[in-house]
Amino acid sequence: MRRRRLTAGLTLLGAFAAASVPAHAEPPEATRADPIIVRPPPTEAERERELRDFARAVIRPAKLREPIAKFAFPVCVEVRGLAPDDAAVIAERIRDNARALGVGADDAPDCVPTVRVAFMAPAAGPAAQWLTQDSPQLAHLAGYQRERVLGEPGPVRAWNKVAVRDATGKAFRPQLGDQFRFPTFTEIEPLSASDPIATTEITGAAVLIGREAAEGLTLGQLADYATMRALLGTGAPEGAAPALTILTLFSDPRPPEGLTDFDRALVRELYDASRNAKPRRVFTDIARAAVAAERSDVRDEAP
Repeated sequence: MRRRRLTAGLTLLGAFAAASVPAHAEPPEATRADPIIVRPPPTEAERERELRDFARAVIRPAKLREPIAKFAFPVCVEVRGLAPDDAAVIAERIRDNARALGVGADDAPDCVPTVRVAFMAPAAGPAAQWLTQDSPQLAHLAGYQRERVLGEPGPVRAWNKVAVRDATGKAFRPQLGDQFRFPTFTEIEPLSASDPIATTEITGAAVLIGREAAEGLTLGQLADYATMRALLGTGAPEGAAPALTILTLFSDPRPPEGLTDFDRALVRELYDASRNAKPRRVFTDIARAAVAAERSDVRDEAP
């Protein structure tokens, strides 16, 4: 009843307003709309450049003249902090991803874990309290690497253990610098700028995820996210990502359901490259593969 009275009052008010307008009055000018700017889609070269820059930003950079680090052997996966059945599902999916992406996986029940994923209980506190500069888990990292791990925003902390080796797979002897304090971290000076003997191998990876932040996400999403953080020295993208990626799992309100074309290109092209390939070449190959996948998706969606 009250709504009817309100409607009637508005009707009478509108009639009164119409009667008070002079007959010769012209209607007000239409509000000028903002101009619509139509931007053409980026060219293939522009898109490749955009994705190349994104890949370079996502993959944690190697030291000067060193190739991008990657696993040289099939990974052995261990997942902790969840119910046994859930942990087993995530571990198996990470192994499946590693096999599909050309990394390989060790299924032996007694293998030595090289990829460790831990879901941190609420009792551990926020992520900023999980690790410090003096944490033994980070002792093998150089100072700038520890700062990068500790400074990561969000509910995840991840790092890789990397060894620098020669062409035969033998680790170089430690030299001056952080090696006196962290002897498992090696650093070399190539004989020349074009010397190809140095290779960088990931010998272990750790991914810590806050269990509360994982609530509401699928086991597949969590496994695919851990896959990316473990197989590559990656960080979380900063700002808006120019391509869909599972790496935005904890920052995007509508993240992907699993690995995307860009994610697969990122891992496959790195592991398909030679062990001493220059980073610029790897980033270019990643961008080209990702753009090719996008073109294929467009053709598949066309009527």
